[in-house]
Amino acid sequence: MTDFDEQQQRYWQLLHQPESLYLLYQAQDVEHFVALMADFLNWPELNLEQMLAFIALQQSSFIPDLARFSQVWFPSRYHAQTKTISWVPVFQRLSKPFLEDDICDARHGLLASFIQPQTLLEPLLSQRESLPSINPNLMIFHWSRCGSTLVASSFSLLKTCRVLSESMLCSDVMHHDAWPSSLIPQLVDLCLRLQGRLRPDERELVIKWNAWDLACWPMLLELYPNSRVLCLMRHPRDILASHQREAGMHMAGRVKAVFPYPLPLTENTHGEPSVDTFRMCVLHGFAQQTAALYQSCRCILMDYQQLNALKPSALSAILDWPLAAEDIEHWQGHWRFDVKRQGQLFVPMVPAQSTLLNESQTISWQLLLNAYEQLLQPLAREKNHDAS
Repeated sequence: MTDFDEQQQRYWQLLHQPESLYLLYQAQDVEHFVALMADFLNWPELNLEQMLAFIALQQSSFIPDLARFSQVWFPSRYHAQTKTISWVPVFQRLSKPFLEDDICDARHGLLASFIQPQTLLEPLLSQRESLPSINPNLMIFHWSRCGSTLVASSFSLLKTCRVLSESMLCSDVMHHDAWPSSLIPQLVDLCLRLQGRLRPDERELVIKWNAWDLACWPMLLELYPNSRVLCLMRHPRDILASHQREAGMHMAGRVKAVFPYPLPLTENTHGEPSVDTFRMCVLHGFAQQTAALYQSCRCILMDYQQLNALKPSALSAILDWPLAAEDIEHWQGHWRFDVKRQGQLFVPMVPAQSTLLNESQTISWQLLLNAYEQLLQPLAREKNHDAS
């Protein structure tokens, strides 16, 4: 006779056993997977229908031992309505240009299809200190379409380096206004301890934030005061041209405005701003945040044109991150290709001369351009100082 309490206990133990989970991960067909589950649960007569019903019953009350559970399970998504997070099994090293691509790969296979743990986020805070603390070696902020993917993916070539590239989980938690502001730093640190947990062969951690996370730089620098910080920007005309071809979330209006600044005065004062005006306002917010970050003396500021002209060895020197000759060689080959289009050589896009309709006549454009040019001034001074 089946002892349901015993099965529940065995299931909880199974989700904390990397070796058993790896056997399930390797199962090639459903029959083999069910047979393994029958063995793990000590349930000889278990069939597919019973297994699915049993797993579904475990979801509502599942509270893991994070220190062990997170050796395999990776928090993948935050559900704002229920304040829960979903988990996927990750056995492979993170290596894709964006973290969401790694998570998408992790969802393939029978283990991820059949077992999909969800947990409430806040109760996990009591276990935060049981997880290894993290100390990012580098945090990358950017305005989008500024070369940040190239920089982050270069570090993912280093076998000892773990790269979190645009974690939607962390961003969604950080910008969810239902949380008390005093709790958000702890929640973000918990998510990063889970996603940024180093494997035995990893020593360094690089975090590339989403563009709209730039608004949170004071909190993030306070959380990780020893992290080196790189902030990338680009001429607004080129960024806007890129988003006209393919709009990012924050430029399509799908991300709530996260900047504590009013929109600059627009020509259309009686209605919603145009798409172009809205995008210029977003970039104006980025420029204001970047200026404040740079004035805090806590970041290396770099323009896309500088980055485009740099050699990989020069970037490693600027970041004070010494690389072996072999790593420099890998970076040089990597920089020749388009990181967002696998196998294609990188060809810089040349924007049209008139990306925006009468852009030079708009107040929003002038405000944005002035803010960008003010940020270029210290870079020009630094260049002249280095030359002398």
